Amino acid sequence: MTYAIHNHEDTQVIQVHNLLNELENLSILKEIKKRFQDNRSAFIIDLSELEFMNSVGLNFLIALLTDAKKNNNYMAIANANDQVVKLLKTTKLLPIFNLTTSVEEALQEIENKSNSQ
Repeated sequence: MTYAIHNHEDTQVIQVHNLLNELENLSILKEIKKRFQDNRSAFIIDLSELEFMNSVGLNFLIALLTDAKKNNNYMAIANANDQVVKLLKTTKLLPIFNLTTSVEEALQEIENKSNSQ
């Protein structure tokens, strides 16, 4: 399996190990979309196990962000390595994603956001 999903209250942490296979990415997206429908409000994509990402992975992140925004969900990317950050900068997509240095930092942002509403 190329991913694992962990629950932290209403937040889903999706740890991906590989985003190079489009069919596997579609499987992950399908599972996450089910969770959107279950009224999960926040998603963290943990890339700590990801060594390399190409345009297939980039398309996955864009599709996930689009769906999250469409469903009024919060989404953060945690633990992106230098190669992923460079790819996001090169494609000028870095500003549209919320990058955090850890899952814990993303969870804290979600908690702060909830407390300010």
